[in-house]
Amino acid sequence: MNQGSDRREFLLGGAAVTAALAAQDLRGVLGTAVPEPLRAIMPAEALSAVGLIGELLKLEQQAKALRLPASPLAFHEGQIQVSPDQLYQLVMPRLVALIDRAELKAPGLAEQAGGLLAKLHRTQYDPSDGWFSDGAAVAQMAPTAQPDLVMPPAYRPTRFATPLTAEDDTPDLAPSTKVDLPTMSAPSVAEVLPPVSTSLKFDALSDEYAAWFAGAQLRSEFRESTDWHLTMMRQARPRYERVGKRLGIPWYFVAATHGLEASFNFRAHLHNGDFPLTARTRQVPAGRPSPWLPPSDWESSALDAMRLLGFAGQSDWSLPRCLYRLEAYNGFGYRRAGRASPYLWSFSTLYHRGKFVADGKFDPKARSKQCGAAVMLKLLDLNRELD
Repeated sequence: MNQGSDRREFLLGGAAVTAALAAQDLRGVLGTAVPEPLRAIMPAEALSAVGLIGELLKLEQQAKALRLPASPLAFHEGQIQVSPDQLYQLVMPRLVALIDRAELKAPGLAEQAGGLLAKLHRTQYDPSDGWFSDGAAVAQMAPTAQPDLVMPPAYRPTRFATPLTAEDDTPDLAPSTKVDLPTMSAPSVAEVLPPVSTSLKFDALSDEYAAWFAGAQLRSEFRESTDWHLTMMRQARPRYERVGKRLGIPWYFVAATHGLEASFNFRAHLHNGDFPLTARTRQVPAGRPSPWLPPSDWESSALDAMRLLGFAGQSDWSLPRCLYRLEAYNGFGYRRAGRASPYLWSFSTLYHRGKFVADGKFDPKARSKQCGAAVMLKLLDLNRELD
């Protein structure tokens, strides 16, 4: 099964799970083999989702038995969620919290949680254009002759999303009502914001980034998740700062990249979420870091990723330039079609639907389950922590 199909079916094919388990004791099912009659009506990907939830519950039970300290990253621990549409959004924070709890006192358990988080991450991850050599997405990135990104040798043809339609542009989720956000409603914001430009030049996009960032509102239905993201970035800030200071990169840029490229997994490579750290990456970019010798720690892997992409030593880290580098790294396929990139704006009122679900495969109805990089920076900005 290809990567896009795997991701889509893993998350959406579980409709049969919800219906079939409605009349069953879910905890009992997850604690034993799935009954054969139930297995017969469940797609393989849905079975994988049930298995992942079962593994998570077992790890949480082990942490409880070991009396591991609580983590400020705790998120619905012990609860069961069978909604496939929310699987990533709810399980990812719980696995990150498990790693945080077990890191010092039960490293073996932390490693198991890291492996499970890497498995979950693959259901959302599509390699960024920055790892490929076609150059179309970054040909005009830099204000000087020196490009922002040093392109690795892998090749992928330029990707292009379908143009925005009236249906795509109609919000189907309630606008945010968070009281400490800007008070204008989402439609009013949309009326004053510039449309998505199809230019790839930074000078033509700088004002757009500034205006969109100012007008973006957090969707109220993601409030719990965005609160967790803010706590996560605060908790891990010292680790991000250690990487950023060595390379002249803002810590929050490293944090946002880590969230999207590795689901905040400190037991996996920042490049793409590949697990474990003791081995080099397998997915694009493969074979990184090279050479890779013990102690094989996360910071060393993160330094390699940032250097490989050419982010080290850049002088301009203004907010528009940060957003430009993030979008260019992920790819301009959305922008070419006049669409807001979920890599930046997911969980905000500026993004509704449309996502690349596989290499070259764009689904106009798919929605990103990850919090966008610009939204993570917005969270910090609202709390006066974007420094």
